[in-house]
Amino acid sequence: NQNMSYYPFPFNMAYTTALLRREGFEAVIKDGIAEEITLETVMNWLKAQKADLVLVETSTPSIDVDLNFAKRVKEEIGAKIILAGTHATALPKEMLKNSYVDFVALGEYEYTILDLMKEASKKNPDFKKIKGLCSKSKGKIVINPRRAPIENLDDLPFPERDDLPVHKYNDPFCKKFPNAPIIASRGCLFRCIYCLEPSVFYGKPHYCAREPKRVADEMELLIRKYKVKEVYFDDSSLTLNKDYVRALCREMITRKIKLNWSCMADARTDFDTLKLMKKAGCIGLKFGVETANPEILKTIRKPLNLDVVRKFVKNCNALGLYSHGTYMFGLPGETRQTIKNTIDFAFSIGSTSSQFSIATPLPGTEFYKMAKENGWLRTTEWSKYEGGCSPVIEYPTLKTSDLQEAIQYAKRRRMVQILNNPKVAARYLLKMYQMNGPVGFVKEVKEKTKFLLQR
Repeated sequence: NQNMSYYPFPFNMAYTTALLRREGFEAVIKDGIAEEITLETVMNWLKAQKADLVLVETSTPSIDVDLNFAKRVKEEIGAKIILAGTHATALPKEMLKNSYVDFVALGEYEYTILDLMKEASKKNPDFKKIKGLCSKSKGKIVINPRRAPIENLDDLPFPERDDLPVHKYNDPFCKKFPNAPIIASRGCLFRCIYCLEPSVFYGKPHYCAREPKRVADEMELLIRKYKVKEVYFDDSSLTLNKDYVRALCREMITRKIKLNWSCMADARTDFDTLKLMKKAGCIGLKFGVETANPEILKTIRKPLNLDVVRKFVKNCNALGLYSHGTYMFGLPGETRQTIKNTIDFAFSIGSTSSQFSIATPLPGTEFYKMAKENGWLRTTEWSKYEGGCSPVIEYPTLKTSDLQEAIQYAKRRRMVQILNNPKVAARYLLKMYQMNGPVGFVKEVKEKTKFLLQR
């Protein structure tokens, strides 16, 4: 359930840290948000590190906080500042206009940062030749060509986890605790108008996967070293390539990896593949639907048939696999009626649970361009671009208040859906207890009951 505390694992930063260390550089990673520590604590830690370069990962809703942090680091420590992540990639010039920002690393940045570190250690560094890096030269902003996406993910070491609060990265969909996120592949070949991956992060549709053997090695490490009881595959879609996911499952079965796992999947995954996934330890799948309106599906370029979704859920239920549909309200063409139809669809297909968000046009996406051109944007206050409860768009056919009402109504129905399934409710409550302890558990239950009883 999405209401549990959730901290996304900083995959790119963790991979970058591991890569730099392997290549002989001193590198450390800190996730102050997941550690739940103050800014002062982080600043003191950075001062103790005597950092020369500080990499700050950005996102659109957090950008004001990210920039304030970067400014403070520059003022108090004097380190060079590199911004990375989706917002900086979408708007590199805007970021570099800030005097305290020295570099922007575009998209998938592990090797860009490695090249930057190598170049920075030279007597007369030339940053203009590093692909994927944007910088300043004689007062001018220099936007270098993008770096091609990594073709062989197995060249990267496993992501650094020891520096991080490893058990805080609990995926709400996982049934057991502690669990850990992992990725077997990167990218997606579709071009959905709201998605950051093809338009911003990779600059084009891109997909590449790790060797099944390497993924299994990392799973075994997670069991042995971190006592993990479940993993969540944080890929855009683990089942995008059917042959690949089947090879991965066969590797897990051959190696007798006794570990539950779940993943984001494509609703077009067939019964036989689902059956093999279950045999390999899979216990649940998330799948994106977004809307139950075929016209809107066409507009957003999502190649999905609703009958295929129904069949997929039916297959999951037949195999005893959990299924979790994700939906968003407020895509182009949305009306109050289409939202109602989507909510009715979500609760009629028999999935174990569902998740609802507000469609948010993030900079760099096709959706953002459309929203800007058509005058749908209500604000460019970036902190509101979080997709949870603050709509940033409005259509002639749909007001922001309609979206807020819809999201509250859908969330209450979702909680009822969980409570009506004793097996799911019991697992959910047990995990909530394991994570929060007795006092936190009681507090959480009170909050959720209050929310449920609201009208």
